[in-house]
Amino acid sequence: MRAVRHHRGQSGRTVSLTPLHSAVLGVALVLPSVQASACLPSDWVRHDGPVYRDRLFFGLYEAASDPHVFVADDGQLAMIYSGDDEAHSSIKLAFSRDWENWEEWGVLLGPSQQPGAIAEKETAFYLRASATDHRIYFIGYEDGATYHSDIYLARAEALTGPWTIQPEPVIRRGPTGRHDVYLVTSPSVVAHEGGLVIAYLGWNGLEDVTAVWSFTATASLEGVEWQGVAQTDVPIGMEGQITARPDGGFVAVATREAEDGREGVFAACADDPFGPWTSLPEPLLTLAGDAWEVDEIIAPSITYDPETGAPYLFYTSAEHSKGWRVMLARPRP
Repeated sequence: MRAVRHHRGQSGRTVSLTPLHSAVLGVALVLPSVQASACLPSDWVRHDGPVYRDRLFFGLYEAASDPHVFVADDGQLAMIYSGDDEAHSSIKLAFSRDWENWEEWGVLLGPSQQPGAIAEKETAFYLRASATDHRIYFIGYEDGATYHSDIYLARAEALTGPWTIQPEPVIRRGPTGRHDVYLVTSPSVVAHEGGLVIAYLGWNGLEDVTAVWSFTATASLEGVEWQGVAQTDVPIGMEGQITARPDGGFVAVATREAEDGREGVFAACADDPFGPWTSLPEPLLTLAGDAWEVDEIIAPSITYDPETGAPYLFYTSAEHSKGWRVMLARPRP
């Protein structure tokens, strides 16, 4: 079982989560495709310190986690992340022009923008369907003590909003196939064969979790009604994402324990989001144990430079007593 993750919940309260390693998911698959197995470099270099920090309480605590980075319509880099809005976990936005220097724009999904919507929001994934159809898939829950999370959809005509959160979840926790899913997390949505595929994780408990499963479902490009929910070996546990590669394939990143016992960021490649997936044998990074990577590294995602095709790895470093910061790594030149 992994080290405890501390989540900043309602009213700044700390909730402890104890997810399993991704070994539970059975994701070690072999794909005899050179193209897929070589989709990422193996040697990565960290940026010197965090690239983004969202300070609270006069700088005594920081809340910037679950980064999801993409290119906005105007060519700027955009990042949605889990942050704080009126003492609730919310989805916020920042912009950059160089991958390293980010400026906070503000709250996209939170009580200051959508009063009366689901209270807590995390692990957001952005999808641009068209110039006037922007979507965010995220997990939402009312109470951090129970963490009964479902997957919700928000839509807007522009990235900066205003955003409307659909009142009902698009993916619900509960009985799913042969499993009783206590909570869901980590949605990723990618285009595939004229439709959409969503991948996400389901846990069978909170403090007493003994199993975590990965699931997929499909939808039309409208992305509201999801069908064919099935347990699938998609390697996004724990708390990872899928990204479409420039060559047409897919890459997944997630965290689990490395051979030396430290937490690591691992990657896998596939030509199809349903797999089979080829896991890279070594972690891209392991917990540095330095001034920034103290307790955990979590919530990794890959973003590609649209001009060069170079991959960038964003992830979260945690120091439980001080909070969460967004980190960056690049392939070694």
